[in-house]
Amino acid sequence: MVKVSLLFISVLTLFCYMIPGFILRKTKLIDSGFAKAFSVFTLYVAQVAMVIHGFLVGFDLSILKGICLVFLFSLLTHIIFYVIAINLFKKAPERLRKVLRFGVTFSNAGYMGIPVISDVFGSEYVIYATIYIIIFNVFAFSLGRMIYTGDKKYISVKTIVLNPVVIAIGIGLVIFLTGAGGFVTEMLNSEGLVSESVKLIYNILTVLKNMVAPASMLIIGAKLAEIDFKGIFKDKYLYPFLALRLFILPAIIWAIMRICLIFGLIDATSMSIVLILCSTPAAAMTTMFAELYECDAVYSGKLVAISTVLSVISMPTVALLLQI
Repeated sequence: MVKVSLLFISVLTLFCYMIPGFILRKTKLIDSGFAKAFSVFTLYVAQVAMVIHGFLVGFDLSILKGICLVFLFSLLTHIIFYVIAINLFKKAPERLRKVLRFGVTFSNAGYMGIPVISDVFGSEYVIYATIYIIIFNVFAFSLGRMIYTGDKKYISVKTIVLNPVVIAIGIGLVIFLTGAGGFVTEMLNSEGLVSESVKLIYNILTVLKNMVAPASMLIIGAKLAEIDFKGIFKDKYLYPFLALRLFILPAIIWAIMRICLIFGLIDATSMSIVLILCSTPAAAMTTMFAELYECDAVYSGKLVAISTVLSVISMPTVALLLQI
C-alpha cells in the first residue's frame, strides 16, 4: 500500500517547482511565449526520454502481468471518465464546456503522475505508469480532440499513433520485450567501449527524464501567474469540476478496483498506480489543445493551475482510500 506521507511529500515537492515559474512570470522575466516554447521541449524531448527510460529493465513475466493489468484498468478508467464528462456541463457556454469536459476526462498523469510514481514506488515501477500514458494518449488525441472540435476525423489510427509519446512507448515496449533493457542494465555495471557508450546514452536519458517534473510544473506556475483571481470564487462551474477531477471520479475507480481486488482480478500495486495516476489534476494538455483549437485557453489554464495547487491536499486524501 501507498505511504500517504511519502505521497504528500512528493506532491508538495512538485508544487514547490511551480513557485519559480510563478515568480518569473509575475516579475516579467519571462513572457507569455515562454510556457508554450518550454511545453514543446517537455513534450517532444524530456517526456519522450522519460518514457523510454522507464522501459530499461530486464524482461520479467510478473512485470508483464502487471503491465497487462494496468493497461486494462487504465482503459476502463478513461472510458468511464469520458462517458461521465461528455454528459456534464450542458448549460455552460460552449467555449467553457469543451474545456471543462476535457479537463474532467484527462489527468496530468504524464507530467505529474510519472514523477510521483517514481518517488513513491521507485523508478522500476515507471514502466507501469507509461502503460497508463498509452491509453491517455490514445483517448486524448482522438476523443479528446473531438471534444474540442466536434470533428470525428480524429478517430483514426494515424492521428493516434503519430504522436511522440506513443512512438516512444512503442520503442520502449520493443526494448522491454526483446530483453534489451536487461542488456542496458548489465552494461551499466561493466567496463569497455560498448558499456561506456551505453552509459552515455543512459545518462542523457536520465538527465532529460529528471527534467520533466520541474519543467512541467514551472510551466504551470507561469500560467498560474497569468490568472486574474478577481471573481474566481464566483465561477459556478469551477467547484463541480474540481470535485469531479480530484475526488469523485478517482473514488469511483477506487470502488471498482476494490471489488476487483477482492476477487483477485487486480493486485494491490497495480491498483495503487492506476488510482494515483487518475487522481492527478487536470492535464496540461487541456490548455495546449485549448490554444490549438481556439477555445478559452485562459480559462483552461485556470482549471489546470488551481487543480494542481489543490492536488497537494487531494492526492494524499485519495491515497487514504488505498488503506481501506
